[in-house]
Amino acid sequence: MDSALQIKWSGTVEQTIHGDETVELHKEIVALDDGEDLPLALVRKHLPGGPTRPPVLLVHGFAQNRYTWHISGRSMSAWLAARGFDTWNLELRGHGRSREFAAGQATGAEVFDDYVGDVLRAADALPGRAFWIGHSLGGAALYGAATQAEGEARPLGVVGIGALFRFGQSNPFLKLLGGITHQLRDRPWLPALQVRSRLAGRLLGRLYGISDVAGWAFPISGWWPGSMEPDLLAERLEKGFDWTSVRVWQEMSRWAVEGRFDYEEAWADTDLPLLVALGDEDHLMPPADGRSAYDGSGSTDKELVVFDDWHHETHWGHLDLVLGKRAPDHVWPTIGDWMAERC
Repeated sequence: MDSALQIKWSGTVEQTIHGDETVELHKEIVALDDGEDLPLALVRKHLPGGPTRPPVLLVHGFAQNRYTWHISGRSMSAWLAARGFDTWNLELRGHGRSREFAAGQATGAEVFDDYVGDVLRAADALPGRAFWIGHSLGGAALYGAATQAEGEARPLGVVGIGALFRFGQSNPFLKLLGGITHQLRDRPWLPALQVRSRLAGRLLGRLYGISDVAGWAFPISGWWPGSMEPDLLAERLEKGFDWTSVRVWQEMSRWAVEGRFDYEEAWADTDLPLLVALGDEDHLMPPADGRSAYDGSGSTDKELVVFDDWHHETHWGHLDLVLGKRAPDHVWPTIGDWMAERC
């Protein structure tokens, strides 16, 4: 293990993958402290006898944390580890344990490139080249980092799940919200704000009955109604919403106004295996916006999958692409098989 990776806790755990399927895994809570920037937190999981497949780096989205990939009754990270992958769940600066490990220091991202740098630092510290899987803004951070990664940090492949590339182009409400925020960019008090999104997650979780019904029409709903069990959705919302940087939201707002992603040109020159997975009813990352990463990629090995009710049993939103009821039947195997073919 890289000397910059410090194990804070290790032990054997039993985790629920989905339904009645459980698995015993070796788990470590790890701090990446290379002295170059803020320490970062990762959760490592693999089979007790050791991994049999390459590392996988998981990166959460905007205002989220490690619970993007794992809740008590359903765990994509445990599913990957059970299938032999050396699974590393990264929390970007200012989020989850990374915020705790950086206590006493400035903790939030100043710019989106900070997240790109976090990914590169983590990839460089892993025990070998890894597959990268990112959800939402985490996918955008992977796309940016992939254009810069070299040597052993260069990924074996990149998977974007509901991942940002173009933003707010197919959702008029998001584009309007981005435009309003962009107009406020010169306000001196706005960029310094750090917002605790967990309060919103708790409120949504406790108002599940109202919020789930609202998913039929609300223009920025995060999941398709009925796609998650009420108790698991409430847990995902309460634990998985975290902190965020207003500065990064300002950059996303600029992307919405300008209709472009800062790394587009470099992405077109990057040839890495790419899988783009999108939900047909994802209001936060509509397929028309998400597929721009596929269309603009310079990869000679790329695949686009839009999960829909015709081929995959139900409609798909944003959160349920990772932890929805049907994700273990459709999304996880699609990603797992794609990586297994490229191991």
